[in-house]
Amino acid sequence: MEAAVCSEIEREDGDSSCGDVCFMDKGLHSISELSLDSSIHAINLHCNNISKISSIDHIWNLRHLDLSSNQISQIEGLNTLTKLCTLNLSCNLITRVEGLEALVNLTKLNLSYNHINDLSGLMPLHGLKYKLRYIDLHSNYIDSIHHLLQCTVGLHFLTNLILEKDGEGNPICLIPGQ
Repeated sequence: MEAAVCSEIEREDGDSSCGDVCFMDKGLHSISELSLDSSIHAINLHCNNISKISSIDHIWNLRHLDLSSNQISQIEGLNTLTKLCTLNLSCNLITRVEGLEALVNLTKLNLSYNHINDLSGLMPLHGLKYKLRYIDLHSNYIDSIHHLLQCTVGLHFLTNLILEKDGEGNPICLIPGQ
């Protein structure tokens, strides 16, 4: 199946550009069903049936990846995407943060509406090398303030950490005095 090229994608950062791949709500089961050019800067595969992040390791210039509302259970296959700035994996089946170590230019990470209770994968992102500023974790299973702090305290550029939004939170948000 050939990838459809949207004439324009409006991204959350307000940037829009031609030539970005947009294949939303098409019933795709695998990214490998698409023929993706290595020069693509943005891919939007929102609301498909994709269960594994694969077949994108050759897209070195990728800056924006939206795999929200799929069936992904593990963060993997991103090691060559060092230019990636935004990653949206909301509304999937992910239980732990992992596989982000190579994403030195990642500034925005959306992991809302998953099943996450393990944030250990954020610890390798500590230090000035990483640029992560925004993490959305609302509607997950985070229940330990100690674990949350341990995993996020070294994220030097973090300015926004969302644990609750529109009444949808994490168990940690229900602890009195927190």
